[in-house]
Amino acid sequence: VYEVGQLNTVLFGGEGSVPQMMAGHQLPFSDFLAGKELTVRYDNGVAWNYRFLDGIKLRWRREGEAQWSDEEYRAFEADELLIFFGHMHSGTRPAESVQIVLDFANGLTTCVNSKMGSAYLANEVSYKIVFGAMEMEGLESPRYIRHTFTDELVGHAFSWNYSEAMTSMHVYTTPHSASWSIYLDSGALGMNWSAPCQYVKLRDGIYLFNLMEEACNGAETCVVINTRIMHDCGFGFACREKAVNFGLVGALARNIGYYV
Repeated sequence: VYEVGQLNTVLFGGEGSVPQMMAGHQLPFSDFLAGKELTVRYDNGVAWNYRFLDGIKLRWRREGEAQWSDEEYRAFEADELLIFFGHMHSGTRPAESVQIVLDFANGLTTCVNSKMGSAYLANEVSYKIVFGAMEMEGLESPRYIRHTFTDELVGHAFSWNYSEAMTSMHVYTTPHSASWSIYLDSGALGMNWSAPCQYVKLRDGIYLFNLMEEACNGAETCVVINTRIMHDCGFGFACREKAVNFGLVGALARNIGYYV
């Protein structure tokens, strides 16, 4: 028996990570945040201060604390002035990560706060999605408007080409679940899986999609789907045999049908 908190952490496809089959078609990294300072304040009372030192290094702290923590991060510009970035909270036990949407067009933010372990399995990710507003010099913070949960993707089916090694079909089956099947080398579809998920509308045609492979491998996939360009970007959070992996996700999409 092992404790997940004792495992090494591997970031963004680094040495010792699982193969990055789901990141072959990722969007380019963005340095939009470099040099910026801001606060994300969520409706559950949590607030974090951020200083982005450059395109891959940041400092953060819980508001009110004196000590800053240094982290490595990656960011994508999922749409104009819409940044999706993620990083680990180093030293947490169990291991914890955040995937955060920053909408500089309207001052909104949504956070997926994930941790390794659930009430059932040590290597199964659990998470919560919280909504809030950004605070930054020169940016007006909205009081009442927020990103919202949505069912607009329900009934749609997309194929996702992650890399030469992996293409998958996703069917967005219900407001709280999705199904997928990975194409075999022959072009046939393999075994079908389903898992709980949540959908958040960020803008017209742009959604945050978070799926956790419950009672399977316990892995989380957290992406922003841009149906205008049929592309996604985001992160995967999973526990493997020897490490906690916080990796990258990026794929090209094709609309393959819709049902009512």
